[in-house]
Amino acid sequence: MILYYSSTGNSYHVALEIQKKYPGELIDMAKTKTEEPFVLAEGEPLFIVTFNCFWGVSEFVEDFFRRHQFVNVKRILAIITCGAYLGSGDAHLNRMLRVNGLPEAEVYDLPMVTNYVILHELSPFEEQQKCFNEADRRLKLILDGCISPYRSAFRTKLFGKLVHFLYFIFRHTKPFTVNDSCFACGKCVRDCPIKAIELVNNRPVWRKKTCDHCLKCLHHCPVAAINYGHFTLKKKRYHYPGNS
Repeated sequence: MILYYSSTGNSYHVALEIQKKYPGELIDMAKTKTEEPFVLAEGEPLFIVTFNCFWGVSEFVEDFFRRHQFVNVKRILAIITCGAYLGSGDAHLNRMLRVNGLPEAEVYDLPMVTNYVILHELSPFEEQQKCFNEADRRLKLILDGCISPYRSAFRTKLFGKLVHFLYFIFRHTKPFTVNDSCFACGKCVRDCPIKAIELVNNRPVWRKKTCDHCLKCLHHCPVAAINYGHFTLKKKRYHYPGNS
């Protein structure tokens, strides 16, 4: 079983590659409606694929595991995509799993294209292509068992609590703006994993004070009408090639 949560397509691509080697049910956490327990077959590993969120996992992923039960989970492999450095993401994920009565995961970091454009610029396309190739090479080594799991250092774990606290500051939706190129297609409303956006008078409005801050609305807007304050003005948008 492969659970994935993706905003720009990076983690979705990883989940698809895992499925090629370990055929099994592919589950998008953002689209799962069932409240029934997830039951694994004997000997079946549980894969978790998500993105690094301020050296941890996002609130949506934490809530997903709070809301669902898992049966017959003996082994968990988690692959966390990140811009460059996972930090204490492994410790945060495993703390979440323990709280929900699940075994500790083997966590692997997978650097991919940095797409958190609030704080970073997107790399040129040529560099992105190199990153895609290196990520696929590393993922194959992970799945073949040639790479040891990632383990953050003690001091990194301590500092990681402060880093992840920043997530709760950036989660506020007030800075989101929509410019006049918006034509009310409603894609951002449909894409938002926590249903924070509504169309009001043919304009997207963030009804919730905080969101999961996945930036799927921003990156997937067909006319780049959505910005986060001044941080993303004139910056390029991103999604994994072919995963629009």
